[in-house]
Amino acid sequence: MDNEIYYAENFKEKVQNMEAYFHTIGDGYFLEALHHFKLAKGFGIGFTSCYFATECQPHDEEYFGDTGVNFTTIPPVTSVEVYAIVDYEKFYNYLKEVSENYVSRKPYNAEEVKACLKEIRHKFNIR
Repeated sequence: MDNEIYYAENFKEKVQNMEAYFHTIGDGYFLEALHHFKLAKGFGIGFTSCYFATECQPHDEEYFGDTGVNFTTIPPVTSVEVYAIVDYEKFYNYLKEVSENYVSRKPYNAEEVKACLKEIRHKFNIR
């Protein structure tokens, strides 16, 4: 169906969508995504993307509320458009995990990743 959207409700589904997103962007685009995130800007590649609530206005089609991050996957990867919306703290905690994994493979980028995470944490008031 055109314009059908599935909203992932349980946390396991949301994590699966975040995993798929980071798997898709891979190591090649990871740093670029981090630099977008620290500016509260989304990043996407192919049929998956993420964007921040602050990027949308209530009249926008993509609007999903005033806070949070929406991980979106679209057909043909999924049968319908999938939204996995998480709050900033869950986003940051998962991003921190993914970043540690990335740094284990690319230790020479550790300082850049650490600096980006610090800015992201500050931007979204994460303790």
